[in-house]
Amino acid sequence: MFDDGIDNEFEKAHQSGLTRGFDLGWSYKGKFDRQLIKDRICELEKIEPKDSYAINVLHDVLKMLREHDNNREFIT
Repeated sequence: MFDDGIDNEFEKAHQSGLTRGFDLGWSYKGKFDRQLIKDRICELEKIEPKDSYAINVLHDVLKMLREHDNNREFIT
């Protein structure tokens, strides 16, 4: 018989709830962090002359965050 270290159904439900809560918190933080980056991009786009390199780097960072294997934003 497989022993996952969890002795009863209550504990198993509790542990899975903790994981889901952590994932949802992580997702919220991810959205917050990405919004900060988007806000900075908007600020940089208003400045003349534009710093295209910095804007492109920030766009790349947004893409990396969105496509990262550990991004759990769309969990249910």
